[in-house]
Amino acid sequence: MARPGLFRSVFGRVTLSALLVSLVSTLVLFLVVRQIVDNDARTMLGREVDTDLAGLADIYVSSGDDELRARIADRLAVQREDGERVWYLLADADGHPLAGNLDRWPAIAPEVSEARFVALPAGERMFARATRLAPDARLVVGRSDYRGQALLARLAMAFATAGALIALLSLVAGHFAARRLRARVEAVNATFASVRAGHIAARAPGAGNNDELAELAANTNAMLDQVERLVEAQRTVSDQTAHEIRTPLMHLDTRILKAMEATQDEMLLRTLDQSRAEIRGVVRLLDSLLDIAGTQAMRGDMRGLAEVNLSDIAESLADLYGASAEELGIGFHARIAPGVLFRADPMQMMRLMSNLLDNGFKYVPSGGTVSLELSPGPYIVVQDDGPGIPHADRHRIFERYVRLDGAPDGGHGLGLSLALAIAERHGLSLYVEDAAPGARFVVQPEDES
Repeated sequence: MARPGLFRSVFGRVTLSALLVSLVSTLVLFLVVRQIVDNDARTMLGREVDTDLAGLADIYVSSGDDELRARIADRLAVQREDGERVWYLLADADGHPLAGNLDRWPAIAPEVSEARFVALPAGERMFARATRLAPDARLVVGRSDYRGQALLARLAMAFATAGALIALLSLVAGHFAARRLRARVEAVNATFASVRAGHIAARAPGAGNNDELAELAANTNAMLDQVERLVEAQRTVSDQTAHEIRTPLMHLDTRILKAMEATQDEMLLRTLDQSRAEIRGVVRLLDSLLDIAGTQAMRGDMRGLAEVNLSDIAESLADLYGASAEELGIGFHARIAPGVLFRADPMQMMRLMSNLLDNGFKYVPSGGTVSLELSPGPYIVVQDDGPGIPHADRHRIFERYVRLDGAPDGGHGLGLSLALAIAERHGLSLYVEDAAPGARFVVQPEDES
């Protein structure tokens, strides 16, 4: 059986789920840390801006407008080593610049001493606070968020690297864990496949471990033990039933034979002879039913099977049926490939081919033909040019006791049922198709049906 794809495999989905959880967890953690860093940076900027703004406001109150402008110029002349930028703007009541490095008043309200991040025309962002110094003077002080943004960039890179490593480790760990779990599950599946192939004694390994898969293996083995006991019990019951029923019937046949030897009454002799024929018919029916039941119970059971030469079996049957065909005035042709080997029960394979040949000879009138073909695979074809089988009956003829209209007298309609059971027991399929005229019975491996 082919392995399922990555997204159809349970283990593949578990591995991908673990990978997704790790990536989502890393992303959520990054967002939380980013928010904390952003909040801390805003708090630090706010303190720095507020301190600077309070100092400048004190200068304005104590020394006047000119001193404030001078202090703003001094601050702008200082080269900061941390890369941060500063912005100042002293404006009149209408927002016209009086001092500083901003060209126009930003979108921030001085009346309520508002503080927030403001986007500048050049695309930069500053954290600023504005206040009203006097009815005709307002001041805004701002700082860039360079350090915070740089820190966030480093955090993003760090989390991206960590996320990649976590994803890689998750994939590696998930791969090896899934591989180990898959191996244990496949061991159980292989056990079922082995049992289906006929090795009824196969058992799943790992039943002694202490986990859920060990429990599965233990339950599997317990179930297979029960199946094996049931199969053996079925065989035992079949054998005992056959013996218990066949023995008294054969004793009855012997007593009838002795009674026939002790009488000269012609009518009684005919009656007793008919009774013996009916007893033998019942025994044959019983044997056929037990053969079918036993063969069906052994379906897939490879015990007792050995590599046999089907060509030799087919050649023997061809010689036997060739002689019968001459007596019946029926043409018989055999095309048998040499050296066709197959793991099988030789008696059952002979029974399979003989039942199909018997069926062909039964329906072909004098002057007709029957053929037997054997080729590697194995492929067994028995064809006749008789009346054929209606399409609606091509599945029904393999059922027990089915005899089509116009069938010759005799028989119980079990020959083809037994042939099908034998084929299935050996991993083969049996079907019938139109031979135009006649019928063609084909036996071939099940996986090619």
